[in-house]
Amino acid sequence: MLALKTYRDKAKGVPDLLDWAALVDDGIVLGKSGALLAGFYYRGPDTASSTADERNYVTERVNAALARLGSGWVSWHEAARLPSAGYPPVEASAFPDPVTRLIDAERRRQFTTHGAHYESDYALVLQYTPPLRRNTKIQDYLWDEDPTAAPQSPADQTLTAFKKALGDLEDALGTVLTVRRMTSYTHVCAHGREHLRDELVNYLHFCLTGDDTPLNIPPDGMYLDAVIGGRELWTGDTPRIGDRYIACISLEGFPGASYPNILDVLEHLPVAYRWSSRFIYLDQHEAVTHLHRYRRKWKQKVRGFWSQVFRTQGGVVNEDALLMAGETEAAITDASSALVTFGYYTPVIVLMGEDRGRLLDSARMVSREVQRLGFACRLETINAVEAWLGTLPGHPHPNVRRPLIHTLNLADLLPLASVWAGLDTAPCPFYPEGAPPLLYGSAPGSTPFRLNLHVGDVGHTLVFGPTGAGKSTLLGTVAAQFRRYPDATVVAFDKGRSMLALALACGGAHHDIAGEASKLSFAPLAALDTPGDLAWAEEWIESCYQLQTGVPPTPAQREEIHRAMRLLSQEKGPQERSLTDFLLTVQDEKLRSALAPYTISGPLGHLLDSTRDGLSDAAFTVFEIEELMALGEKTLIPVLLYLFRRFEKSLRGQPALLLLDEAWVMLGHPVFREKIREWLKVLRKANCGVVLATQSLSDAVRSGLLDVLLESCPTKILLPNEEADKSGTSQVPGPRDLYTAIGLNAVQIGILKTAAKKRDYYYLSPEGRRLFSLGLGPVALAFVGVSDKDSVAQVRELAASHGPDWPFHWLQKRGVRYDHLL
Repeated sequence: MLALKTYRDKAKGVPDLLDWAALVDDGIVLGKSGALLAGFYYRGPDTASSTADERNYVTERVNAALARLGSGWVSWHEAARLPSAGYPPVEASAFPDPVTRLIDAERRRQFTTHGAHYESDYALVLQYTPPLRRNTKIQDYLWDEDPTAAPQSPADQTLTAFKKALGDLEDALGTVLTVRRMTSYTHVCAHGREHLRDELVNYLHFCLTGDDTPLNIPPDGMYLDAVIGGRELWTGDTPRIGDRYIACISLEGFPGASYPNILDVLEHLPVAYRWSSRFIYLDQHEAVTHLHRYRRKWKQKVRGFWSQVFRTQGGVVNEDALLMAGETEAAITDASSALVTFGYYTPVIVLMGEDRGRLLDSARMVSREVQRLGFACRLETINAVEAWLGTLPGHPHPNVRRPLIHTLNLADLLPLASVWAGLDTAPCPFYPEGAPPLLYGSAPGSTPFRLNLHVGDVGHTLVFGPTGAGKSTLLGTVAAQFRRYPDATVVAFDKGRSMLALALACGGAHHDIAGEASKLSFAPLAALDTPGDLAWAEEWIESCYQLQTGVPPTPAQREEIHRAMRLLSQEKGPQERSLTDFLLTVQDEKLRSALAPYTISGPLGHLLDSTRDGLSDAAFTVFEIEELMALGEKTLIPVLLYLFRRFEKSLRGQPALLLLDEAWVMLGHPVFREKIREWLKVLRKANCGVVLATQSLSDAVRSGLLDVLLESCPTKILLPNEEADKSGTSQVPGPRDLYTAIGLNAVQIGILKTAAKKRDYYYLSPEGRRLFSLGLGPVALAFVGVSDKDSVAQVRELAASHGPDWPFHWLQKRGVRYDHLL
C-alpha cells in the first residue's frame, strides 16, 4: 500500500491566501468568508478642462453616493495604467496611393519610437459582508417586504439586497461618471464550444497576476481561488508571482488639506501600475465612538499631568493638542450629520515587472512624484506581501491602516479624473467593424490621443481658429488620413491652394474655379432624368433668381420655371441642356433678365452655361475657390449649390468627407440658410461627414447659422488664440464672449490662450475633450503644410515635368529622407 502522506504537503499556497470561492450570479463572486463581491468599470471627466466648481461638484456627488454605505461594506477604487494599444497595423488601413501610405508609415514610426504610451482604466469593486444570522433574527419579525411573495432563504435575501444596493450606487455615480457593471458573457472557442467568462473574475485575475488574459469559469463555478491563484509565489522584500516581481508603494502621511484630484500626477506617469484605494466603511455610531477616543486623547494633552491632578489653572497649554481637540469636535459634528461616512483608508500603488532593477527604479520615480504633492510614502519591504494582499479586491483584512477619514476627503483622493485618449476604433456604425481611428495625435504626458470626427453616426465637425494657427494643415492631415478607409471619397473646398500639393500627390483632381488659367465650366441642367433631378433644378433656378433680384419668385414664375424645365427635359438630351436653352423656353421676361448674367451672354456664362460638365469623378477632389469667392455671393452660391448636388449624388454609402474652408460662411445667405439643416441630415444618412472651417468666429455668429451648426455638429476643434480671453462690448463682442457663446468655460478659454499656434489643437465633443498636437513629420509637412506661392509654383512645375513620380522628386528637393519608410 502506497503512503500518500509524503505527497500531501500542508504548506499554504497562493489559493490558501485568497478569499474568492465561486461565481454565484452575473458578475457576483462569493468569498470563503461569506462576503459578496461585485465590480464596475467607470471613467470620470477629463478635469484638465474643468473649472473648480465642476471638479467640486463631481467629488460632492461621489461623496453623496458613497456616504450611503456603512459597516460591512468595503470598496476598492482602482486605476490601472497599462501600455496603450499600438499603432494600427498596415493591413488595417486601405490607403490607395503611395503618398498617403508614406505619410502613415512616417506617423507609425514616430508613434513607436517616441517611447511607450500608456492609458488608464478605472474600476470600482465593492464587497459586502452580511452580519451574523443571530444578529439579524429579530429583523424577520419586524419587517417583511412582500407577504405574498414566496419565502426566500437568507442567502437569497442577502443576494437580492446586495443587487439592489449595487443598482442604487450605480444610479448615484452615473450622474457624474460613466459607469458600467462587470458582467458575465459567453465565449465560443475555436472548437465551437461555449465557455462562461466573467469580467469581474478576469479583473481579479489581473490584480493577482498582472495578466489580462480572460479565464474560462469552471462548470460549477468553483473554486475560483484555485482557478485564479494557480501561480507560484516567492515572498521577500520584493515578492514575485510567476515571472513578475511586485513592488508596493504605501501612502502613509497626508497633506493638511485635500482638493479634487489631488493625485492627478499619477495619470501622467510613463509607467505601468495599479493604484488601489481601499476604504473600510464604518456606521455612524462606530465612527463617533472612535472619534470620541481621539478627542479624549487630545484633551488629556492640553494641560500637563500635575495641572490635571490638582485642577489648577496654571501650567503651559499645549496649543497643538488644543487645536487637534477642536478638529476632532468638528469631525464628530460631520459624522453626526450623516452627510459623510467615516472609514479606514489604505492607498497602495502596485508595480509589477519581470526586471527587478527596472521595477525598483520605476517605484522610486513614482514615490518621488507622490512626495512632491506633500504625501509621505514608503516602498514596502518586509510588509510587501501584506500590502499587496490588501490591494486584492475581496481582502479587507491584510494591511489595515488606521487613518480615519470621511468620504468627502476620500472623493478628493480617488482617481475620479481621467486623461481621455479617444476611442480606439472608429465609432461610426457605417464603417467596417473594428476600423482604426482617423489619426493618432500626441498630447502632454505619455498618453496618446486618437482623433475621430464621428460621434456615433454623425461626423459633422466645426473648426474655428484665427489666421496662421494651423487650420489648413489640420484639414490637409485629416484629408490624408481619411483615405485609410476602404473606398473613401474626399471632396474639399479650399482657399489659398493649401491642398494642391496633397491632391496632386494622391492622384486626385484639383480645380481652380474662376482662376486665370481655368477652363472649367459646369452644366447644372444636364441631369434631368428623375423627378428628384427636376425638383433640384427648379429650386436651383429659383435660388439664382432670388440672388439677382433679392426676392423669391412668385407662384406664377414658379409655374413657368416648372413648365420650361419639363419641356427642356423632354426635348433636349443630356448633352444639349444648357442654361441658354432653358431661357429660350421661358416666357416670363423678369425671369429671363434675372437669369441672363448666368448665360453665355452674361459675365458668368463661362462657369454655368455649358452643355457638358468639365468635372470628372475622383476619390480625392479639391476645388480652389479663392477667386470664386472674390466674385461675390451671386456667383459663389450657385456654383456651390451645384457642386454640393453633384457630390451628394456621388454618395453610395461609402465613407465620405466634405471639407469646407471659409466658403460655408457665405451659406448664411437666406437662399441657403433654410436648407442647411436638412442638407446636413441627408449627408449624415449617406455616411458623409462635413467639416466646416473658418478663421473668424464672429463671421460665424453674423452668418445666422451658428445655432444650427452647433446643434448639427457635435465635434468641434478649436485652434490657439492669444486673444481668447479678451472681452468686448454689447455692440462688438470680443473673442471671450464668442467662445462663451459656444459653451466654453474659463479654463477652456485659458487653454486656447496659452496653446501654441501651428502645433496645438483643442478637441471638444460629447465623447470627451483634449488638447492635442498632430506631431507631423517632414514627409507629411511636405504635402499638407505647403501653401506659399513659390512652393505651389514648384509643385505645379514638378507635376508637369515628372508625372506621377513628382512627389518623390519634391521630397528630394526639400531634403526629406523617406527610403526607410518604404
